[in-house]
Amino acid sequence: MNTLYEKKVFENCRELKGKSILIALSGGKDSVSLLHFFIKNQSVLGIKFIVACHINHHIRENSNKDAMFCKNFCEDLGVKFYLFDIYVYDYVRRFGMSIEEAARVLRYEKLYSLLKKLEYDFIVTAHHKDDLIENFFIRIFRGTPIYNLAGFNNDKRIFRPLINVGREEIDNYVNFFKIPFVEDMTNKDERYLRNWIRNKILKEIKNYNKGFYNNIERLLHESKDLKRYLDKRISLDYKIIRSNFVSFELEQFNKLEYYEKRYFLMNLLLKFIKAEKKYVDEIIKLFQKKTSKRINLPENFLFEKSISRCYLFKNEYVKRFEIVKDCGETEILIEHLGKIVTFDNDLKNRKLIVRNRKEGDKFEGKKLKDVFIDKKIDLIIRDTAILVEENGEIIWAEYISKEGSIKIKKMEGVYERELLS
Repeated sequence: MNTLYEKKVFENCRELKGKSILIALSGGKDSVSLLHFFIKNQSVLGIKFIVACHINHHIRENSNKDAMFCKNFCEDLGVKFYLFDIYVYDYVRRFGMSIEEAARVLRYEKLYSLLKKLEYDFIVTAHHKDDLIENFFIRIFRGTPIYNLAGFNNDKRIFRPLINVGREEIDNYVNFFKIPFVEDMTNKDERYLRNWIRNKILKEIKNYNKGFYNNIERLLHESKDLKRYLDKRISLDYKIIRSNFVSFELEQFNKLEYYEKRYFLMNLLLKFIKAEKKYVDEIIKLFQKKTSKRINLPENFLFEKSISRCYLFKNEYVKRFEIVKDCGETEILIEHLGKIVTFDNDLKNRKLIVRNRKEGDKFEGKKLKDVFIDKKIDLIIRDTAILVEENGEIIWAEYISKEGSIKIKKMEGVYERELLS
């Protein structure tokens, strides 16, 4: 071993013996050094198969040149190469995310998909020690709680052999072996928070006292320890209805201590959105109110505190709908709820309206809202309940009326009625 880089990475990679790996290759110093190291030491490490994948984000004007560099670099090393295109700006406009976050989401979608297709063991990324410290400051500035300060996501399919290797050690390795690489000019653009941290804060820390890096690493380890402790202590389960719809019991949540509640909420939100402390603060305030309440969250999510449960879901579930059932129709599909309304007997030949509730609805002479509340039905269940109307009058209401000639079936999958079970 000629460099400190090699000694560290070799120690970190012992568990890769007999494994097949997919290396995420950007073309920058970090990833080219990693691919070079693995090809150079594949037989010594006992790695079964190695492939590389470049994701062209189409953010920079020279992104196609970077993709071609990676292709040629892999050909020179004799490595099988995969290239995928993603269009980050389209995703940003569609979902209102930051460019950096959108790029990360789309990039990992492609990498996970390829990993599954190849049936390989790990995605190997070139995240290194300086990235870890940058990430720490980003989380500090965004108000991240102390138990979530540490590192990157803990997906076991991602392997990071450079996590204790510094940027200077990577530079030395690249210079020693004269490895070509591409420069990402956007790294100098300090409008991006990460670049500002790298070029201003970390540079000053290194000039003042490199030992501060070690202190930050210790704090990150303590953050991980606190997270592990809280994970063991909090046993509140949540019910996954769909990939973007979950709920948990209000009574069980109320038994948690204040700090435990905040921890549970933050970690639940992080599974679905780019969560921040302010969102947890807003949700906590809901529990001071006796009535059912909702708040808006990023990426079109809503959080609801209701009568018996709490819910996190996409706002598409509670959108208004109204469908005309013509004479002779026997089924009406409510696709976004996964429900099929079926009609039998004389109702098959009557023109009806199938919809969800609206302000001022009455049923059998009573306010529909009051009927639902008397039955202790949660807010989202009320808003997604199927109503059947004829000549301006509600003649049937889900969860209130008996099925009879009108029945609700579920589509493939699950729908909200199961929340009541």
